[in-house]
Amino acid sequence: MTFCAACLPFNFSLLPQIIEPILHEQHPQRLLVLGTRLGEPSSFWSPVMVPTNGFIHVDIDPEVPGAAYPLAPTLSIHSEIKVFLKALLQHLPQRLNWSANSILPSLESYTNIPTNIPHENGLVRPNILIDAIQRVIVEKSDAVVMAEAGNSFAWATHLLRFQQPHRYRISTGVGAMGHAVTGVVGAALGRKGKAVAIVGDGAMLMNNEISTAVKFEIPAVWIVLNDGRYNMCAQGMALQGFKGVDTEIPMADFAMVARAMGGEGIRVHREPDIEAALEKAMASTVPFVVDVIIEPNQPAPIGSRIKSLISQGAKQ
Repeated sequence: MTFCAACLPFNFSLLPQIIEPILHEQHPQRLLVLGTRLGEPSSFWSPVMVPTNGFIHVDIDPEVPGAAYPLAPTLSIHSEIKVFLKALLQHLPQRLNWSANSILPSLESYTNIPTNIPHENGLVRPNILIDAIQRVIVEKSDAVVMAEAGNSFAWATHLLRFQQPHRYRISTGVGAMGHAVTGVVGAALGRKGKAVAIVGDGAMLMNNEISTAVKFEIPAVWIVLNDGRYNMCAQGMALQGFKGVDTEIPMADFAMVARAMGGEGIRVHREPDIEAALEKAMASTVPFVVDVIIEPNQPAPIGSRIKSLISQGAKQ
């Protein structure tokens, strides 16, 4: 049996959590890999992901197959995926006797996201913010959306859904913070239009390019999940049993920073105010920062990653 880890209709942060039980139960001989590098955010480099006879890995980049699991048997196929699949389908029956739903469990069993009904009071919950980004930015514009390493990436990848290709950009090879807070300027310049970065306050403090965007009149938008801490580190290390780790940082006013640099900015404290702030940012012709004060204690969708890390020995 060969199982296909293709561009599945769910986000790859759930891939090991869904496929690992299948590998235990079905014992496939090989895994056909399409549309993923099998990097840490996709596979967590879990040894359970390696099937008996290894991988059949198709990628246009010849350096990708075998990179994630160098010791596993890998049949490397250097091809663009669409070309490969068209050629493959010529050798398969027109109708197969299985469907993805017959093999894959329901996604609902792997998601535990709270309700998306806004609260009048209290700090902004990340899922409410991402839900508003989906409605205002993803569905009502053609803007490129980037997500920064950290919980901002976890929330965005888990909840955003795009109908058009080439609109979502992340950099998770080594999870370096700073890719999106700076790259959004180049993305907006390259497409001569709006580009949006969903970032954390830690990355925004490290190296943003608001002043560059102001100088060259580039309409980049930063949406900052501002919780006064490196929260993927805080939540992840707490789940692993570490205590007393200092992950807090002084809470900066990034809207004020944007205005000080010649851009525009707005600070959001309440969930009912999110959509209006996003609409203002998308309508602006100058660089714009939406500084959102986030509830820091709502668990990010990183539990499956932490579980895998613990299973591999990363715990207190």
